[in-house]
Amino acid sequence: MNKVIFIGELTLNVSLQPDGNATTRVGDRAVGAAMLDGRMGVETLFVGEAGADAVGDHIVSQLSSAKVDTASIDRFTEGATPVRITSDQSAPDKSVTHTSYPAEPVNPVWPRINEGDVVVFGSYMALDKRNHPRVIELVSHARARKAHVVYLPYFEPGQVTRITRVMPEVFESLEAATLVVATVDDLAALYPGVAPDAAFRDHIKFHCPRCLVLDRAGLKMRFFDGDESWTLDCHPTEGNDFDWTVGAIAGVTRALVEGVRDPDDIMAKANETAHSNLADSLK
Repeated sequence: MNKVIFIGELTLNVSLQPDGNATTRVGDRAVGAAMLDGRMGVETLFVGEAGADAVGDHIVSQLSSAKVDTASIDRFTEGATPVRITSDQSAPDKSVTHTSYPAEPVNPVWPRINEGDVVVFGSYMALDKRNHPRVIELVSHARARKAHVVYLPYFEPGQVTRITRVMPEVFESLEAATLVVATVDDLAALYPGVAPDAAFRDHIKFHCPRCLVLDRAGLKMRFFDGDESWTLDCHPTEGNDFDWTVGAIAGVTRALVEGVRDPDDIMAKANETAHSNLADSLK
């Protein structure tokens, strides 16, 4: 069986609670999907960067405990692993991020990529001018090796103050992908005021003809492939948006690794994994 390689940011997320306590979560949706795939028995690797500090050690340890290969994580010494602090009582764009990256771009040991492997990239790491060229270098190599390349076009509120400033990097990322997986909120952030189907037709299709749109609030998934589209109605779940989205992404990558190509079957695997006990309990 082939493997899945995730490329993304590594952060420790701290959520302040009204009672004065705090909860933590390692990473964003790419990290969560990697950990979920690892727990499901999919050979999974993560490419990223973390400081050679206590926070970096914790993140790498959590990935390893989920059976994710961390050999391609660049452990830098000149800087600090990011810590993002949010509050249940404040809007997401009021989060505070403490970090200090080195001036040099990420420099990991690139994993071997074989035909049929799945490479997933996204987060602000794919847009940041410091790391964007390195990320595109790897995914372009993956395309040349006939791997499936999945782009997750998301970033945290506050990381991008003006979307027009990162659109060149977004376009290049779309061009590098064979499949885009986005939530309705991701598309709204990229193309304000544009409906998801119009966002695909007018802005994504030219660069990447295949796109899966996740809509937890609307209880559906919609798969676009050129001029065709398929819709899957999803049943309600008690899980939160993050866990559901992570589960759906992990299901998509698992389907691709297993050789699934049909849009209906990909969405079925995504829906199944989004509603799994592993996704509901993801931390």
